[in-house]
Amino acid sequence: MSERVAKLDIPTWLFICRDGDKTPPLREQHLFGHLDQIEAHNPGYRVAGPVRDDPDGPIVGSVFLVKGETKEAAEAFMASDPYISSQMYESVEVLHFVPACGEWMGGVIWDQDEIRKNLDRYAGKDQRN
Repeated sequence: MSERVAKLDIPTWLFICRDGDKTPPLREQHLFGHLDQIEAHNPGYRVAGPVRDDPDGPIVGSVFLVKGETKEAAEAFMASDPYISSQMYESVEVLHFVPACGEWMGGVIWDQDEIRKNLDRYAGKDQRN
């Protein structure tokens, strides 16, 4: 059985950023500004990095998990990143993400008894259309 750990205090926002045809020269142009931005604001990130189709393939996008009380706050935080402000990415999707388990979390955030009591919520049945 995994150790139960506390949920994170500040919400997490997942930015899924996909490259497009215009990305390569902008990535090169803004790389060091992007790295400087991350280094200067590192505590605002949970984790971030490039993504590839395979380990040896070219970069096809980036994923950022950032802290933010609201989606708007997370978007404002990311807006100063040159990769975002240059509109380098073909698409940017922003979703609320709940870090719930795994090695980096150090355990799991749930209590199965609580889930049983609120099964509709956890099973997605109480979602509004």
